[in-house]
Amino acid sequence: MPGKPRSPVLHLVVCGAAATELEPFITACQDLSWEVHVVSTPDAVDRDGQASLAALTHHPVREDEQVEALNPLPPADAFAVAPASFDLVNKWAYGLNDNLALRLLNEATAVGLPVVVVPAPDPGLARHPAFRENLDRLRHWGVTVTGPAEPTEVDDPLPWRAATQVISAWTRFARVPAQPGADRTYGDELAMQAG
Repeated sequence: MPGKPRSPVLHLVVCGAAATELEPFITACQDLSWEVHVVSTPDAVDRDGQASLAALTHHPVREDEQVEALNPLPPADAFAVAPASFDLVNKWAYGLNDNLALRLLNEATAVGLPVVVVPAPDPGLARHPAFRENLDRLRHWGVTVTGPAEPTEVDDPLPWRAATQVISAWTRFARVPAQPGADRTYGDELAMQAG
């Protein structure tokens, strides 16, 4: 007997964004019936921002492996990286795994989960050849890359709308029936897929 359909799960990876910048994007994803879990790179979101995002998503903001071990994330149906810093893009493109956010992105890339990225490098680094090459590398792997999010366009930035449109397109394919053991951790699911 099929289970009751569950909301698809979106892991939102953030680096250096103000909670107020993320709230409209999170709300738009929630309006599309996604359950959003925020994963922060180390020290990217201050304590007040973490509290604000936790209140909005009804889930704690994750930023390190210890919290993840105590309170496991549900398996993701998709990932959004918004905003994506210069460092995160470059490390991810070369498979570096030095924090929880990168580990989850590398695992998602390895198993082919849908990922959308809103690049937001410092303006002086946006044209760096390595950054551009690494965005192309991510695209080659099937990652959807929007245009850069400009800090001056926080109220209505085109890249955030583009990312929301990508999530909207995924929504019709992401509704899945709840399965026995649906509370497995992300790592457990990957281990099962790997055999």
